[in-house]
Parts: sequence; structure tokens; C-alpha cells
Amino acid sequence: MRRLSWAKALFLALAVAGSPAAALSPAETVLSAVNSARAKAGCQPLRLNPRLTAAAKAHAAAMAEQNFFGHAGKDGSKFSSRIKRQGYSYRTAAENIAAGQRTAMQAVTSWLKSAGHRRNMLNCRMTETGIAVVYQADDRPIRGNSAPLRYYWVQVFAAPG
Repeated sequence: MRRLSWAKALFLALAVAGSPAAALSPAETVLSAVNSARAKAGCQPLRLNPRLTAAAKAHAAAMAEQNFFGHAGKDGSKFSSRIKRQGYSYRTAAENIAAGQRTAMQAVTSWLKSAGHRRNMLNCRMTETGIAVVYQADDRPIRGNSAPLRYYWVQVFAAPG
């Protein structure tokens, strides 16, 4: 009985101190935060899918390297075509993008404050996700911005079809 209480206390202390979260990658941090919000909304947790992650990473890299910010790629691609390019077949899909946020929690907080992005995150029909962040050290300011964004975040949501 004592061991269980000690182990429980240690687990709680680590959780409160944030130690386990410090070891998470940015994508894992986004996934954890989004799944927490989904649980509060009554949705099942999202599962990472490597094909959706590849679609997210490709778009984040394109935005960083080609110095733009938007859902449409400079090649005219939409998130739906980028998902299909990765060989993923879906019934429904959506995409969230963010730029300039230095941390995963800043990106998630921005998305939760936006009605459309929040709707994507809390859509219980979505079951899988792909998450990526690309850092562009030598980024230039995008037209209309006085400073470079440097961090480009993409989260793709889908339900396989």
C-alpha cells in the first residue's frame, strides 16, 4: 500500500512540475493539448498518422522556404491535394496553420482562440492528424509584416475513407 501511495505521489509531483511535458516533441505537445481540448468537448483522441504528418510537414516547409503564409500553396495546392499526394484517402479533412509562435502551446492557444481553427480541432468526426513545425532561421518578413515569422505550424485533420 505504501509503494502505491509513494508512486502516485511521485507521478503527481512530476506531472505538476511539468517534467514529462519537457521531454515531448513539439508535435507531441500539440497532440496532447489538442486531445485534452477534445476530451473536454466529448471527442475521442486523435491518432498521429505518418501520411498526414508528411502532408503537414511539406506545407510547413513550403511556407518557410518560399516565404508565404496561407492555406493555398504557391503551386496552387490545397490541403486536400497535399493529403492525397501522400496516398491518404479520407472522408473528411481540414487544416490549421499558424506562424510566428515559438512554442507548441502558443500555436495551440492561437488556434483555440480562432473559431474556424477551434472547430477543426474539436470536430469529433476527425480521428487522425498530422502535425509539423518548421523553423526558418534566415526567414525574411512576409509582405505586411515588419519581422520574420520563423516558425511555421501545420496541423492536418482527417477521417480515413
